[in-house]
This record gives sequence, structure tokens and C-alpha cells, in this order.
Amino acid sequence: MKTTEEKIERWTLAVDYVETCNCNFGCPCNFSGYPTDGFCEALVGYHIREGHYGRTKLDKLDVIYAAAWPKAIHQGGGTLRLYISESATPPQREALLRIFSGKAKGSGPFELFAGTMAAVEAPVFTPIEFHIDGRRSAFRVPNAVEVAMVPFVNPVSGEEQDIRVNLPKGFIWRSVKAAKTAVMRILGTGPLSFDHSGMNGFYARLDFTGP
Repeated sequence: MKTTEEKIERWTLAVDYVETCNCNFGCPCNFSGYPTDGFCEALVGYHIREGHYGRTKLDKLDVIYAAAWPKAIHQGGGTLRLYISESATPPQREALLRIFSGKAKGSGPFELFAGTMAAVEAPVFTPIEFHIDGRRSAFRVPNAVEVAMVPFVNPVSGEEQDIRVNLPKGFIWRSVKAAKTAVMRILGTGPLSFDHSGMNGFYARLDFTGP
């Protein structure tokens, strides 16, 4: 019989999703499973438009998923750190930790990615600045994380290009707007310290659900 702490609540998240990584534009991981340079380093921002975990509401909170893998994601050995809105209450913090660590199961990448992690660092509860504007979205943690995307433009006319990637059987997303990073960096030491400005970025509105 499960204890109260082990009980998995029903949950939903409707998010603005901003994904950035060290890969070339389009991210070959989505097509072949293997990153451009043989390793994966990513900063992914989730702005929760609406959500709940059981009776705990999660509206308007932000989470940054900072991860690094020494090889392809499915080959494991990853390191994870979660940044979570400082304004989250204790029940909200616990709910977000359960969802984004994969313990709450459900759809999306969370449970699957959890199995690829060799190290999960302590979460950081901090002010998060999040700006939602499609391919021009940005997020940052002061003095720690900074991401800003820009759209691709026609090199002759300068017109913004509407480039999308469609994966009908994708487990994170099935269609995203492609962009590139003007800034993409995390400051620190160890695996979670990198700068991949000028590389791949995606924006989408997504829905995730629990069991």
C-alpha cells in the first residue's frame, strides 16, 4: 500500500516552452538521436500559463530545466539542475519538483529524462524573469542563466522566416517554431557551465498531463 508521500496526484500543465541547446539549427537529436558535437547541453524554460498538481494550483510559475549529458541523451550520464520561481509556496515547490523530476510520471519528457541522469543537483528557488514572444522569447536568472532567442531572417530581404519542425510522433512536442539563440549561457562550474549563443532554439505552446 502506498504512503501519502508516494501517492501520485493527477496533474496538468499548459506551458509556453522555450528550448535551447548546443546543437546546430533544427537539432539533429530529433532526427537521429545524436547531437551535433556528440554531447548535449540544454537550457529549457517552462512558463506555466495554467496548471495544477492535485489541488495545488501552479498558474504563472516558471521552471528552468538546465541539463548536460556527456554523450547523446539516451546514453545517460546526465546532470540536472532545476530553477524554480522563488514565489512558489512550499506545496507548489514540492509539486513542481515531483513533476519535473519525473516522479509524478505522466506525459512529456520528465520521467524518461530522469532515467538518463547520473546526478541531480539541489533545486534553486530564485527570481526568474520570463518574456514570452514566440521566437523572440527570453528567460533569465540574474547572475546565473540567460537565454534570448531571435527568429531566422531571409539573408537577402531581411524578412522574418516562419520555419517550423514537425514531429507527428514526438514525445515532447509535435510541432515547434524554430529559432536561434542570441544568448544561451549558464554560469558556474562543472557540467552545468556553458555558453552556446548562436545555436538552436525552439518555441511552442504545449500541454502535459499526469496519470
